[in-house]
Amino acid sequence: MTPQQEKLQQDATEVIAKRMPFLNKDKQHAITVEPDASRLTVAGLDDEEETILKEILRKEYGYSNLK
Repeated sequence: MTPQQEKLQQDATEVIAKRMPFLNKDKQHAITVEPDASRLTVAGLDDEEETILKEILRKEYGYSNLK
């Protein structure tokens, strides 16, 4: 895994744990990041939850090219 992938995965995990308390914390979320860190997929989230996660990452963590 590239450093970009690891950083995005860590940031996404942090956002889920700290900023999205409405999600079930006991549930593990499999986070998949493309090699260029431009696409993020999170198993266990519905489309709306994933959109919220990505918006937080774009606006507050600076992932402007995230799809």
